[in-house]
Amino acid sequence: MLKRIILVVSLGVLLTLALASIGCASSNGLSDMLAKVPAGTDSLKYVDVKALRNDADLSDLYDAWKAAADPSLESRGIDHGSVDLLASGGDSSQSFTILVGKFDLEEIRDELGDRNYNDDEYKGVEVWEKTTSWGADLDEEVALMGDLIIFGNKAGVEGCIKVIKEGAASWISKADIKDVSGRLPSGLYAVLSKTEWTGLVMEGFEALGMSINKQDGDTLKIDGVAKFEDEDSADNAQDAIEYMMEQQFDSVDVTQEGVFLKGSAELDIDDAESLFQGL
Repeated sequence: MLKRIILVVSLGVLLTLALASIGCASSNGLSDMLAKVPAGTDSLKYVDVKALRNDADLSDLYDAWKAAADPSLESRGIDHGSVDLLASGGDSSQSFTILVGKFDLEEIRDELGDRNYNDDEYKGVEVWEKTTSWGADLDEEVALMGDLIIFGNKAGVEGCIKVIKEGAASWISKADIKDVSGRLPSGLYAVLSKTEWTGLVMEGFEALGMSINKQDGDTLKIDGVAKFEDEDSADNAQDAIEYMMEQQFDSVDVTQEGVFLKGSAELDIDDAESLFQGL
């Protein structure tokens, strides 16, 4: 029986459904992040923060990311200028944020101690934990692993550690995610999802992915891919996706290749700041 997935009609969703592929492999940064994420993950957002920081044309997007990220970073003693890559995701029971960069670990330890985190370890990894009154599933943890920091709830952080330290199954080991991510070009921003959002019903949906690159000083190029259970489901979804895209984007093109929908679109840089909110 065909699965049904409900997708939200919003800018983020429309961007995600700007389905395309140019046949490139995923960037090392994104692939490396997917290899650190637990197999049960539902969705993930990825940002190449260093690329945003180093490009004057993308300064507004970097500022938008800073405004969204600073509260959670500063509360853990992490300077946004030390972050090069970020991935944030989870599922119904676990949430996590993975940071790659060059960090002042002593400063972070001092801040965590001041904020009543307790120093501990999990599977040989330095972990700082703050116990809440709401139950263990909501306890906050911060794992310090040199140039890698993971924070989130207990299940999310420890799930990532199991993947990294013990070789537990990662998200990229899932066939649908591997099929989608392997067809995405490298990007400044990427989103991958198996289930989320409400609003538009699509039969046979399996997984989707989107990546964004700078096309020129004013424009972003959107590339992505969506996978369906069968060719009929992909065919049935094509018109609806193309219509939605045309309400928001220029140069829209959507095509079908078997169980995949592929397409492309463009977005003004000035209209992209909302992508970096909530990260």
